[in-house]
Amino acid sequence: MDFSFFNQLLIIFSLSVVCIAVFHRLRISDTLAYLVVGLILGPTATGFIDSSFDISLLAEIGVVFLLFSLGLEFSLSNMLAMRRVVFGLGGLQVLISTVLIGFCGLLLGFSHAGALVMAAGLSLSSTAIVSKELSRRNEIRSDHGQLAIGTLIFQDIAAVFFLILVPAVGGFGESGLAMSLIISLAKGSLFVVFMLMIGRWVMPKIFHEIARARSEELFVLTAIVVALLAAWLTHLLSLSMALGGFVAGMMLGESHYRHQVEADIRPFRDILLGLFFVSIGLMLDLDQFLSQWHLILLASAGLILFKAVLISQLSYFVFPDRKAAIRTGLSLAQGGEFCFALVALAANNQFLSASTSSLILSVTIVSMAVTPLLIRYSETIAERLTGERKKRPTMISSADRIRQETETMDNHILICGYGRVGQAISRFLDKESLPFAVLDDDPVHVREATRASMPVFYGDCQRLELLEAAGLKRARLVAICINNSRNAHAALKKIRSVNADIPILVRTRDDAMMDTLKRDGATEVFPEVLESSLLIISHVLHLLGHNKLAVAQRIDAVRRQHYNILHGSFFGTSEALHDLDGNPQQFLHAVTLPEKAYAVGKRLSEIPLDKTGVHIQKLTRDNDSVPLCNDPSLHSDDVVLINGTPEQIEHAETVLLSGQ
Repeated sequence: MDFSFFNQLLIIFSLSVVCIAVFHRLRISDTLAYLVVGLILGPTATGFIDSSFDISLLAEIGVVFLLFSLGLEFSLSNMLAMRRVVFGLGGLQVLISTVLIGFCGLLLGFSHAGALVMAAGLSLSSTAIVSKELSRRNEIRSDHGQLAIGTLIFQDIAAVFFLILVPAVGGFGESGLAMSLIISLAKGSLFVVFMLMIGRWVMPKIFHEIARARSEELFVLTAIVVALLAAWLTHLLSLSMALGGFVAGMMLGESHYRHQVEADIRPFRDILLGLFFVSIGLMLDLDQFLSQWHLILLASAGLILFKAVLISQLSYFVFPDRKAAIRTGLSLAQGGEFCFALVALAANNQFLSASTSSLILSVTIVSMAVTPLLIRYSETIAERLTGERKKRPTMISSADRIRQETETMDNHILICGYGRVGQAISRFLDKESLPFAVLDDDPVHVREATRASMPVFYGDCQRLELLEAAGLKRARLVAICINNSRNAHAALKKIRSVNADIPILVRTRDDAMMDTLKRDGATEVFPEVLESSLLIISHVLHLLGHNKLAVAQRIDAVRRQHYNILHGSFFGTSEALHDLDGNPQQFLHAVTLPEKAYAVGKRLSEIPLDKTGVHIQKLTRDNDSVPLCNDPSLHSDDVVLINGTPEQIEHAETVLLSGQ
């Protein structure tokens, strides 16, 4: 069996692990990490990956999954609503870019066919990079994100047109240019109609049956098959596979299963998309780059500047917001992956020489490589160019403004965080006519709340000057309702540094940082998951006929004991070792003591479990519970139920069994 493909794929993944870990530490995009992997391993650098290695199919499937995910966000009704952006902005951008770049190509001595290929390739942007970066930064739904995605949708349609046009210009093919275009347009239209009919009448029934089966594997497999089947159909029709993935996503975008589908397909998409970026890095001719680096960098800078200015101006014409227009231009200023297909097609038909093709590819790759940085700093660049700082209409962001709005407040409640819990608290306080002020760093929350005349101010709850501006020293009580436990802990420490006496209530998602928060000054900590459990428990006991007063006393006792009985849960296949904030989860683990275990014959107090950080929840002997309050001796076959993080549990189990 030939393992050469496997060996080279293993090298790619291994180096990707290292590069992504390093780039994450440096806060640099994963996209650049994959490009660097391809560059390092390429045949003109280290040569670990030879020129015969081909991962183009896997890479193209990654792009299909990416477009499939984007299609889930853009239903047919959404597309019709965006037709001015898709066909107006997108159409003008492709047309003007192609004409101007093609004219420059003719001035440089290119043939008509060669100038067309270069112009068509460079007029298109990278759907893969732009959509991935906008998704990663949660900017798909922003103004510039909508403008960019709408333009990219038209570019993908135009790419199909160019892939037909280039060979037709070359004079081969059984039909003329006009007939080729008409046939392709007809095939594309029939495909879209067919897929939308399937999506409306067939797919909902299929996914409903799959959902009833309650099989995650079946659901994931069906989503993958739908995406790949659509891509296969478009390939069969000589259209773009990526276009098939996008239409398949649109087909499911109308259903209420789209969020689950997107979540399930994401791991496959990201890994295969990484291979796509590696394949781009592999294409860079390092020898030519080193010999002509000044020309390549100059041409890349020229391309980026030209497209950024043109797209910014066109975007402003469609959507008159200068900052959004500039950010759209910066996001789409690079060359795209379709340029590689067009250049390869031109090389096969001898429209471009090998050196010219390599030069165009190098310019495209360099422009794609800097795109994550352009998108990352697009807001700062737009602010510098427009001379405007970040504007949030109806939003209060400065300490002085907050101070002016809250100067008449005294003995009020200060709420940190305006998520679901913070909003619930504020509504009750408002109904009781109790004064309160809220700090939140979500601009959408603040904008919507201020429109409703709620005293909600934009600001980071970890900044002491903003807390003091909101009247911290005059406040009666502070409620911290921040989702991220680490940020809540940081806000708590800031508040305690200036006010040691004020009551502070902290809401957390779970009990991961409960002890830390209590130690650092929280008056009470309310883990949301545990509180909801207590609510259900109280209802269960009421329905079983228990006295309401006795139930209330039992629930209060659990709270006074800091929820000890509820800490941790048994690990299962759906459990994660860390919560959403990156904190280690608390789990329950039962340790059965064999006859030769270190703990056998010793009392609990004699075993140094306190050093491990675990809590003993229960001791079972012959299926009966042994009271812990009597400091019992441990026997062989006793079962000790402990609670702690995975690391603490591992340490405690070692102590119980071997004493180390």
